[in-house]
Amino acid sequence: MTEQPHHQFNESDFQNMLDSMFVAENEELLEKLREQIKHDEELEELSKAIGIEDKELVQSLMDLGITAHSMAALTMYPMVCVAYADGVLNIEERDLIMKMASEWNMKPGDAGFEVLNHWLVQGPTEDGFAVWKKYIQTVMTQMTPQQIADLKLSIMSRSNAVATAVGDVLGRFGNRTNKAEDARLAEIESVFP
Repeated sequence: MTEQPHHQFNESDFQNMLDSMFVAENEELLEKLREQIKHDEELEELSKAIGIEDKELVQSLMDLGITAHSMAALTMYPMVCVAYADGVLNIEERDLIMKMASEWNMKPGDAGFEVLNHWLVQGPTEDGFAVWKKYIQTVMTQMTPQQIADLKLSIMSRSNAVATAVGDVLGRFGNRTNKAEDARLAEIESVFP
């Protein structure tokens, strides 16, 4: 019988063996860790960009697709809600919202434009509207009464323009909005003091 050379099984060999046994699991755990770090960095970046430390609110904004680079889209959320108030996005409403986005320097390819476009395709959600309201209420705590009045005027005038977009095209007389749009406009206005 031939004797096999005696091999010392050292700590390095043991670690290599363990590493080879758990490579897939380690890669998966590393990927999860990388994703968590990236998420935490994005959360912090958005928090700094909007000046809000409420992590739950910031996370809710992220869940809506908002990042530090797409914040401009958030100002358009109430207009999307008004456009969809009756359950249908009309071409006139879409065109007007896209014109408003262009006036805010949102262009195809920009993060904000892409988020807005997603909302126009998918439609707004009640959860999204609740997040928008909480965001606006939080922002207003850091504003002067005049700034709040200006913000309200801007949002309400744009939202009203969207609500009347179809009525203007159809040449309706009297009330150019429908009951669903009126209700959504009242909800938006109720956010402000």
